Amino acid sequence: MSSHYKDTFKGTAWYYARFREGYPEEFFELLRSKFSLSENDRILDLGCGTGQIAIPMAGMVKEVVAMDPEPAMVAEGKEQAVASGVSNIKWIEGGSEDLPLLKNKLGEFKLVTIGTAFHWMDREKTLDKLHEIISDDGGIAIAWNTSIWTYRSYEWLTTVRELIRKYLGEERRAGSGTYKVAPIKHELIITASSFTKTETWKQHRVRSFTPDELIGKLYSTSMANPSVLGDKKDAFESELRQDLARLESPGGFRSEGDTEAILAWK
Repeated sequence: MSSHYKDTFKGTAWYYARFREGYPEEFFELLRSKFSLSENDRILDLGCGTGQIAIPMAGMVKEVVAMDPEPAMVAEGKEQAVASGVSNIKWIEGGSEDLPLLKNKLGEFKLVTIGTAFHWMDREKTLDKLHEIISDDGGIAIAWNTSIWTYRSYEWLTTVRELIRKYLGEERRAGSGTYKVAPIKHELIITASSFTKTETWKQHRVRSFTPDELIGKLYSTSMANPSVLGDKKDAFESELRQDLARLESPGGFRSEGDTEAILAWK
């Protein structure tokens, strides 16, 4: 495990692989087209989780290097890749702060992807280090999905948020610590970096959750996973299921959000 990594996503990997929202096909086609990806290229997926970007992109290129500081994420990602019949992903346990030490081992990449993870990193330093390992015709793609904490408000979501606060306090948790929203947006950090041309992309998405999917999604987060809840988990889940049973509609629990991405070239 990276010496810098704490416990932000401890205990989430199984849920992350099964309940975390992935990225739409249009996003992967965007990357293929904009970066002219071919079977000769290599990609680094930094903060890879359990392979939500690495596995779908593996069929486009020669090799994907998937890197995450949480060992259980890497282990689960390997299992998901095998289940998907993907064999050209190299899995590495490490985070953005390990890039200087791993630079020679990693080699050069046409594209670096970061999916719903850039906000956990020292963004300026990470961009500087990535600039050194990206080919002259390559770039980065930083993507994220709207989180359960920032979905458009619904009655069921207000109930979920209130229950999380009841069990875990007013401050949003992040493992054993707390989460603070970065004061500067990703776009401004990237524009001020060594990367040149930038482009943004967004797709609006609507979906519905079943109670099991919603609970699994919560358990995949840094703010309300089983490790964070500890001995409160059973009581929390019991009360949540009661609330959801009261609020559930025939179509499930509707949510609206976006998948967004910032592309930048060297």
